[in-house]
Amino acid sequence: MVVRLKNTIITSIEDTETKKLKLIKMVDKEDGASIELELPKALSDIFELKETVSIQIDSEPISKGEDARLYAEGTVFKTKHEDDMEVVGTLGGLRLVLVLDDPKPSQIKTFESQKIYISIT
Repeated sequence: MVVRLKNTIITSIEDTETKKLKLIKMVDKEDGASIELELPKALSDIFELKETVSIQIDSEPISKGEDARLYAEGTVFKTKHEDDMEVVGTLGGLRLVLVLDDPKPSQIKTFESQKIYISIT
């Protein structure tokens, strides 16, 4: 029940309409995934444009998550599943949107719980 994205590239880091927030867009072409994540400027400064990161998302706490550059607990608000899957949620009240192309059943099951944990290394 884990989503693992090993070669995710940060494609943009943009200002949002809300002062002191940044929108980070990431793409993993190999696994067919894209992520948009709002973070406070202080947390977004630990990431660089075109940097490659690994992302793990699970419905259970992630072991060694505390060792990650970013580790957070979030809430799933909405999932939409047709050919691809779109998940809308929040991490600490900040917006998270994940799109998975042709998700595996185990990946779909991860988002059946309202709680998710994300680790970015």
